[in-house]
Amino acid sequence: MKKLLITLTLVAFLGAMASCKAKKSYPDTDPGWHSADFSVVLGRLVRIPAKNPDDPAVWVVRFGLGREAYRGELALMPADKLVGYSGGELVKIRGSVKEGYQHPQYAGTWYEVSSIRMWDNYTGK
Repeated sequence: MKKLLITLTLVAFLGAMASCKAKKSYPDTDPGWHSADFSVVLGRLVRIPAKNPDDPAVWVVRFGLGREAYRGELALMPADKLVGYSGGELVKIRGSVKEGYQHPQYAGTWYEVSSIRMWDNYTGK
């Protein structure tokens, strides 16, 4: 019985050690940043399908968690600035927040993009 217990303990220990070496990848929980006046926003692009399939999708940039200003995301306009993106890209956007602008496709805050490019010096967390 003692030999069986030692064998089982050794097997469990070796199994635990093997799983510790396995590389785990976790998504960034808060990849983003913004200047104080939001003239520059760095974050992840997300394409949100419209409720009506005939309407265009809404693009948002997520720069933080829900406790951030604007719940950590801004809807982007005009849509022609986002041609060539598919969603998920880390980008650096310049522009301005459009306080008071409303659109039926997105109830949050909108952002007028003057320029957008890939966030080339992103290193992850």
